[in-house]
Amino acid sequence: MSDLLNPYQKNSLRISLLMFEDNLRHAQAWLDGHEENGILYRRKLDVPERNKKQARKVIATALEIIEKLARTFEFETEVESASAIMRGELVISWENLMNTQARRLRGYGEVHPQLASVLDADIQNLAEMSFRLSELLNGSEPNKEDGGTYQNAR
Repeated sequence: MSDLLNPYQKNSLRISLLMFEDNLRHAQAWLDGHEENGILYRRKLDVPERNKKQARKVIATALEIIEKLARTFEFETEVESASAIMRGELVISWENLMNTQARRLRGYGEVHPQLASVLDADIQNLAEMSFRLSELLNGSEPNKEDGGTYQNAR
């Protein structure tokens, strides 16, 4: 039945199903009790148990339909590189961090004269760490300086 779609249609359908499956898998993890506790955030699913039970059923049915469509249209399982995904996110983090240096925050209003001396070194340090992590995940050789060249929190 894969001849029912031209290559562009097949690709569009596959990508939509892939993205939906990814969302379903994340939802399933949250329903199974996944929580995240960071320094600046905490994520926890706050849904009544009766809703969780129903959501699990909906997810299971949706995954069955996705599996059926994948067989029908002969979609191959794609192996995605977690390191490539992380590298992309780290590069975005680098840019976001660089945009929070004192001089860049002027776009949000007047910047206190002492802000740069309190903020910028740590932001630069974090941005360099983000960039270095992206390099390491890209296969760059680790060196003995990694982990030791960054300033500790003050």
